[in-house]
Amino acid sequence: MRCVSVSDRDLYAPVVDYSESYGQRIPGNLGYVSYADLKSGKITINGKDVPTAPLSSYPKAREIAGILKEWIQKGNFLLSEPVQLLPSYKAEIVPKTLEIRGL
Repeated sequence: MRCVSVSDRDLYAPVVDYSESYGQRIPGNLGYVSYADLKSGKITINGKDVPTAPLSSYPKAREIAGILKEWIQKGNFLLSEPVQLLPSYKAEIVPKTLEIRGL
């Protein structure tokens, strides 16, 4: 319970430059910011204010979670055994990397 009851100011995410570093597979990030900072609408990176915007709707997620909770409480949403388990590390699956082709 302690792990899921932290506030947004206690959760941090890396800031990644998707315009250059990520596409060129250059490791690293520009720093870490809290979820509270991200939700505020702007963060400061290298001394510059940068606007932020969510990729999903927090109010809509809460609404959907409430509907799912009702379904579970009423017994309308039942969990079942998985049809197939996800593979483990023992399956020795090798991921394929995406090669970037020149234009």
